[in-house]
Amino acid sequence: MARRFDLSVGAAGNGTMLYHHIAAFAAIMLGAFVTDAFVKRRPRFRLGLQAVAMFLGAPTLVLIGFSPTVGCAWVAVAAYGVFRGLFEVNAHASLFDVVAPQHRSTAEGMMTMVAFFIGSLSPLMIGALSDRYGIHGFEIGFSVLGLGYLAGAVAIAVSFFWTFKRNRIIE
Repeated sequence: MARRFDLSVGAAGNGTMLYHHIAAFAAIMLGAFVTDAFVKRRPRFRLGLQAVAMFLGAPTLVLIGFSPTVGCAWVAVAAYGVFRGLFEVNAHASLFDVVAPQHRSTAEGMMTMVAFFIGSLSPLMIGALSDRYGIHGFEIGFSVLGLGYLAGAVAIAVSFFWTFKRNRIIE
């Protein structure tokens, strides 16, 4: 962001994180309320919300990379925060919907480990691409992240449509 929009590193980091986290927090609070209201009647609701959030979040990641102005980038960052929040509010609960109680800690640990590992590689990837290709590397990096989000959305949609009923744990 600093290089793309000629900002100080502090301004780029603060703007990116501030708008993202405020939007994610609001989405988490709203998503929790909405999910709790619907999941008893529609047990697959969590997965549906997660899939939709990821499908809608993928283009926002691409837009972050291709934003023509810093204002457009901040809007894309905030939109991504909303969709990430709607996904994350249900991540742990949806895992518990299909994992037996005796395996939940292991499943939770594995899910968190994979998420942190992949998440920690994102800045390295974008940095390396930016060093090699300049601003186009930034665009490529966020496009790759968008494709990753799209792949996650497809995986969740598969569970929503084909495996949830069979694998659901009813307590």
